[in-house]
Amino acid sequence: MDLTQTLPVAAALVAVATFVVIVRTAGAPPTRWWLPAVPLALFTAWSGYAVLAEGPGGFWPEHVGTAWEVQIWMDLLLMASAAWWLVQPRLRETGSSPWPWLVLVLATGSIGILCLLLWVRRFEARTPERAVLAGRG
Repeated sequence: MDLTQTLPVAAALVAVATFVVIVRTAGAPPTRWWLPAVPLALFTAWSGYAVLAEGPGGFWPEHVGTAWEVQIWMDLLLMASAAWWLVQPRLRETGSSPWPWLVLVLATGSIGILCLLLWVRRFEARTPERAVLAGRG
């Protein structure tokens, strides 16, 4: 079985399930702060495999060829920028400096964003009154 053919379908199913859980728990206290760890672990494992199999720069040729490849690269960059922008108020509430997080996000993309989301959710779980007052779950 070729994982490069079946894994994208499985990833889409996990993404849809994750989106549903996020929507259903949006107003609840952040008791499930660990939830971002699930896609983080799965994606980090696959990314590690990709780096070992193709090398650390193996992603670059996939983003600089056709118009679709460039479009996908720009889409990823815009999504990372939007996620970074949206999480900043919550990161400030934790008292953390954004600079180490920015380096992690720029170096690892979604892995860094998921780590940041996990960090913020964990903080909110420890201080639920702040999360509830801010209207976050």
